[in-house]
Amino acid sequence: MEPRFRWPEGKQCAVVLSFDMDGECVPFVYDRPNARKRLTLLSEASFGPEVGMPRILRLLDQYQIPATFFIPGFTAERNTDVVKEIVKQGHEVGHHGYLHERPDMVTEEEEEKILIRGLEVLEGITGVRPRGYRSPAWELKYSSPALLKRYGFIYDSSLMGNDIPYRIRAGDGELLELPVQWLLDDWPWFGFQSVPPLGTGISDPAAVLSAWSWEFEGMYRENGCFVLTMHPFVSGRASRILLLERLIRFINGFPGVWWANCAQVADYCINNSVCSLQEFKNLD
Repeated sequence: MEPRFRWPEGKQCAVVLSFDMDGECVPFVYDRPNARKRLTLLSEASFGPEVGMPRILRLLDQYQIPATFFIPGFTAERNTDVVKEIVKQGHEVGHHGYLHERPDMVTEEEEEKILIRGLEVLEGITGVRPRGYRSPAWELKYSSPALLKRYGFIYDSSLMGNDIPYRIRAGDGELLELPVQWLLDDWPWFGFQSVPPLGTGISDPAAVLSAWSWEFEGMYRENGCFVLTMHPFVSGRASRILLLERLIRFINGFPGVWWANCAQVADYCINNSVCSLQEFKNLD
């Protein structure tokens, strides 16, 4: 039986660990009118770059796993040493807005300015122009892929139309999509803010490990691309780092797993023309 998706060297599936290092953007995301007054919320945000990130980088180094970190420009400017360390350790840095602005909440002109500003900040710090983009809150509008294509991005990781990579229309060209899913995001499981009330609360890590393990095993059978999305201020907490390590060990018990970052998956897909085109259905 032909595999559903052809991975390199006959691998069964791909696993991508990705981290949205929102950092000091967090207060502006969850309570913009009061962001500069909420010291506790700011302290939780800074926990990500300052405490969570060293733990995450140590774990990735221990298991020799490449990862992708999507970082807003605002956060990168305030944590340049962390961003440089990410690159030094061989990981990828991707674009995640400037102040975590949702594209669907701004005009096309504002979206372009935000995109340019984030590019300039990240390239200025790392010396490398980001090749991948993830929209804040995973929201794009119909015009967004063409904008990304125009500014040289080769892939996006914001949509949910499949569990293997696929191509989407991007103006006169195409853009590779590395799909995500809320099930494989730490925020729905662990996210919580007291004012305004946001998030579903604080889950038992064992329950999350079970859910993620079930999803991996299912996607392994389906030749899928298992893209896990984590936030250092959420998954950088001690028990959740342990959760991630146990998940890594679980996945390593399966033969034929390709650990890769987003750029590596994108390069493979583009160079080998293995992805189908999925058209957007018109809702008018």
